Amino acid sequence: MAVYSTRYRYIFFANPQTASKAVARTLLESLEGQPMPEREIRAEDGAILVKKHHATWRDLQEHGLMTRAQLDGLFKFTCVRNPYDLLVSRYLKRKGRFTADPTRYRWAQDNARVHASMDAAQSMGFPEWVGRELQRHRDKGTTVKGPLEYLDHADFIIRFEALQPGFDEVLRRLGVEHTVPIVSENVTSERAADAGARRHYASYYDDDSRGWVARAYAPVIERFGYRFEG
Repeated sequence: MAVYSTRYRYIFFANPQTASKAVARTLLESLEGQPMPEREIRAEDGAILVKKHHATWRDLQEHGLMTRAQLDGLFKFTCVRNPYDLLVSRYLKRKGRFTADPTRYRWAQDNARVHASMDAAQSMGFPEWVGRELQRHRDKGTTVKGPLEYLDHADFIIRFEALQPGFDEVLRRLGVEHTVPIVSENVTSERAADAGARRHYASYYDDDSRGWVARAYAPVIERFGYRFEG
């Protein structure tokens, strides 16, 4: 879902794996947020037309949920995350909790592409897995477009790496004078290494996998000045 508020005149687009669920929950609980849509929208054959959590600017218009004029009248924001870091969390979730708790993550079981990715993560190390995930882009020399569906239409973008300061700036722009802490939600606990220390994403990569990500995510990496820190 996107989250919007008629009182505060905002809409938040939940870019996957950028702490979007934590921000969305905070908005719903503390800033009169409303979900958009309230549930998945499906075609007659059961195919998902609009995702419950990750609806885009384009989705809302194409399926009659909001008009362009309505969206233009709202403060639009989303989040972004270093792709090198994001993909490690994706791998660990698909290797771990999505498989270990299938009932809770039924959506992952029902999505054929995600389920195949989960199966691959069980037997592959991260470099091999990320090569598989990006195979189509490697073969065709294309870049990943998904994040741009959220980023290209935003008035403000919160960096995952500075989540609370970015959210504080959103509050300032909305005219909210009180502090609103972002709740903890959907944290990748699998990232914890020995003694509870968070393992740095760079330790998962080899030279090949680092290059594949650099090319496939070049638009995001270049636009936001991300680099491989390792």
